[in-house]
Parts: sequence; structure tokens; C-alpha cells
Amino acid sequence: MNIFNEGHHGRIFCRKKGVIHFLFAVIVLVWSVATIRYGFYVDENGLLSIYKGIYQGQHMFTDSWEALQTGGLLAYPLLALYYQVLQPLFAQFSINVGLVLYMRYCYLIVKLLVAIYVYITFRNSDFEDGAFPAALFFFLYVIDWKNFSYKSYCSIGLMLIVCFIIRFYDNRKSIYAVLTAIAVCVMVLAYPTMIIMAVFLGAYWLYMVIKDEAHRAAFIGYIVTCLIIGIAVATYLQITTGWGDIIAQLPNLGDQDYDDPMYIRLAKMLAEYAVLAIVAYFPIVIIRIWDKIRGVEEETEKAILTIYFLLFMAAILLLRVDGISMSRFTYGGLIVFFWFPYFMREKEVSNYTRIGSYRNAGSESKEILWTIFIFSVVAQLIWSISTNQGIAVPGLMSLYVVMAMILLFAKEDVEYRGMISLLIILGLFFNGIWVADHNGGFETVFEPMYYVTDGELKGIALPEDEYYINESVMKLLDENVSSEDKLLVAFGANCAGYLNSDAWQGTYSVYARTHLNSKIIDYYNLNPDNMADYMLLDKGHDKYQYFVTNEAGQYLLNIYTNEIAKDGDIVLLGR
Repeated sequence: MNIFNEGHHGRIFCRKKGVIHFLFAVIVLVWSVATIRYGFYVDENGLLSIYKGIYQGQHMFTDSWEALQTGGLLAYPLLALYYQVLQPLFAQFSINVGLVLYMRYCYLIVKLLVAIYVYITFRNSDFEDGAFPAALFFFLYVIDWKNFSYKSYCSIGLMLIVCFIIRFYDNRKSIYAVLTAIAVCVMVLAYPTMIIMAVFLGAYWLYMVIKDEAHRAAFIGYIVTCLIIGIAVATYLQITTGWGDIIAQLPNLGDQDYDDPMYIRLAKMLAEYAVLAIVAYFPIVIIRIWDKIRGVEEETEKAILTIYFLLFMAAILLLRVDGISMSRFTYGGLIVFFWFPYFMREKEVSNYTRIGSYRNAGSESKEILWTIFIFSVVAQLIWSISTNQGIAVPGLMSLYVVMAMILLFAKEDVEYRGMISLLIILGLFFNGIWVADHNGGFETVFEPMYYVTDGELKGIALPEDEYYINESVMKLLDENVSSEDKLLVAFGANCAGYLNSDAWQGTYSVYARTHLNSKIIDYYNLNPDNMADYMLLDKGHDKYQYFVTNEAGQYLLNIYTNEIAKDGDIVLLGR
């Protein structure tokens, strides 16, 4: 009778827990939909403009020298659906949704579906207890901004690879190797440097075959799938551009923003990792010393690590309140990332220290967790050698290890409820309160903003200054530039000129930093037919003075001498 009652009460508890999880998930989803309208980040503008250029018919690698343009193939179906079907419907029924908001909704739907798949995958594994918080954390985790980008495509792709590998361990079906091939090809299209990840993943499947843990069909299926997708993309490029032209202009790909060679950048990045590792292991060293002297009880270690993480996050968030960005959260994620080996260590024979080791897991579960860790390390290394930014970029790929740690934190023999709560609260803040504003400053959804009612930013809420810049841009372009014209936006990352106009993008990249380099001159010399008819110039841009004095700026101002129209600081110049 007692056994029956315990089972009955257990089922009731599980049912109540499931209801609570469902209600919380619904609240998070509703809040995410409500706050996705806020802010417009410069890089979001740039990436959408690049993808739009591919949709408009730009020939890859000749009409554009942007290294990220291949991601346009992934966004093409969504752009086609919008421009050919939904945009007319939105206009007909007065639905206040433009391209930017539409793409954000699409991204939210995709991320939700992946999060559900993550939950199902973990729920059907040895990590059942942590399935909900881990999947929720993935959904909440913002990859710079809430839209498709080379970073978010890679994040989703790697998340699916992790899920497919876990599924493979469950039933050893080779189809999951094929699915990982599709996922990694998405990553490569979004960010070509991820070809390194494709090679590594191929080596992983070969290793599994050698260990006799996978059938040869898994490795063969992976290689064949990658080849088929690669041949399809190569054929598309031959038909649309031609490999002769591509090879001729391929050396022009990329930008001139790197101040140091790759090995110097990597050395600096590794130095940043070393500093964060020291910061991460400081409390663990204290705990180990304390344990040797007096012994550390389980609850004491929990309290020390949880409080340390809380204090670390509070310190870096309060360091410069007006500049809070997702990078602060990334630093916290790296702290948890560095703790992973400590929590995975073998159980120590001690009267006190028991926590920190994944004691009750089978060898296969440990292998899965270490696999997640290794893939995260490889992804971070790839970003480290290819980014011109700091540790916050590769650090985004610590996401998967943080999720693995959540799975560990949720185990009954570990039970770090405080850490799980802190991570979810931080995720809620950055997903539902923090806004990635136009240039990386700090905004919140509670600050007064203006809703755009026209153009491709329709439905987006902007701060007052950005709102009026966007209005000026739309006015000048609507009145003076047509789809038959070519347009250059001198500071393309600062205003949505390319998004708000159907004109051809007359530049080697919408990220063209005309105040820094002279690459636009090389582009026009090699592709004179692509020279813009109009240049949109923002005289209020903080880099305007650099523009008027450097080589590229003087070159452009000598060509675009005819002032067509002006609205505030925004000026439209013609040849």
C-alpha cells in the first residue's frame, strides 16, 4: 500500500511539475513575441542587406566581395516567401510587419522548434531531469541579436548536431550521421570558415567507425551527403557567376579590418581565455585547499560556487551599466564552461568532498557530455582564428557546455538549483528586457521608443534618434531612387538604406567601411558597371570626419558632386 501511494504521489508530482513547466514556457514565449520588436542592431541591418542582395540577383563573389554572402542561400526561401507572397498580403490587410520583423518571427519559430527538439532529445536520454531547463536556456540564449545571422545559423546547426549525436548513441542508426552532414553544411554556408567543423565532424564519424561504435554506412553517408550539397552549391555558382570570374576576384574577399595577422590575434584570444580560466578556477582552488586542511561538505561547495558566479556576473554587469551587452553573459558562460572538467572528474575517496563529479552516470553518458565539450572547444577555436573581435565571439559557442552543465546541475546527486536559476534569470533578462541597440549600447524594452510604420522596418520600435534617421532615409530614397538605379550607402551599417530601397547595391559589401579603407576604389575599378548612381551620406555619423579626409572618402566625394536631396544630416548625392 505504501509503495502504491509513493508511486501515486510521484505521478501527481510529475504531473504538477509538467504543468508548471508548460505554463512557464508559454509565459516566456509570449514575452519573447512581445519584446522581439524592440531595437535594430547595426549588424542585423548589414546581414539582412547582404541576404537581400543575393535575393535581388547579385552574382556571388563578383558583384559582392562579402565573405558572409553565402548565407543568402539559406535566407533566400524566406525572402522569396516574403516579397512574392506575404508583403502584398501585409499591405492589403494593413498588417504592420516589414521584412525585419518578419525575419525575426521566422527566426523565433525556428528556434522554438529546435528548442522543442532539444527538450525531446534530452527527455528521452539519461539527462531527463535537466531537459526542460537546458532546452529553455537554449531558447533564451541570444546570439548577438534575435534574427538569422552567420552566428545564429551556426548556433542552431551545432545544436542540431549535438542532438543528432545523442540520438545516434540511443539507436546507432546511420541516418543521424547524414543529418549531421546537412546541419554542418548549413553552418558552412552561413560562415565558410566552418568548413573546419565539417572536416572535424567527418573525422569524428571515422573515429566512431574505427572504434566499432558506428557502422561504415554512417561515415559514408556523411561524406556522400556533404559532397552532394557541395556539388549542388558549386553548380549554382557556376550557373549564376562562373568559376572563372569567381577565381579571378576571390582574393578580394573579406575586409581590411584586421590590424594584426592571424597568429597574433589567436595568441591574444588564447591569453584572454587563460585569464578567464584563472578567474573561473580561483574558487575551486580555494575549495581544494580548504578540503585538504579541514574537509569541505557538499552544501558548502555548492554555496561557494553559486555565490562566486553570482558575484562575478553582478560585477561585470555593474562595471559599466550603460554598456551592458550580451558579451557580459558570454563571460559568465565561459566561467561555467571552464568548470566542466571539474564536475566531470572521477569521484574522490573522501569523507567530505563528493560533489563536482558526475558519479552515477554510465560511461556512454559521460562520453556524450565530453563529446559536447570537445565540439564546443573546436567551434570556439574556429571563431578565434577567424574573428576580428574579442573573446565574446568564440565564447558564444560555450552555450552547449553550459547546457551540459545544466544537465549535470539538475541531477539529484548534484542538484545545483541556485546555478540553474541564475542562468535562467540571466537568459530571461537578455531575451526579454535587454535590447541590442544600433551600435552596441544599452537599451531596455521599458524605455520610450517609436514604432516604424513604413518600409522594411515596419513594426520595429526604435529610439528617437534612430527613428528619425530611418524616416529621413526612407523619404530621400522613395522620392529619388528607383529599382533601376544603383545605390551606395557610405555608412551602410548606420542606416537601413539598402533595406528600404529596391535599388541595386553598388558596393563590394554593405559593411563597406569607407572611412577606414579604400577597397571601394578597387571594386569600382574591377566592376565599373556596378558603380553606384547615388551615394547616401550621413553627415551626422561619428566617422564622417574620417570619411572626408581619407582616400576612399575623397575619391567618392569627387565622383558624387551633385546634391540631389537632403533631410537633416542625411544627404543623397548623385554623379
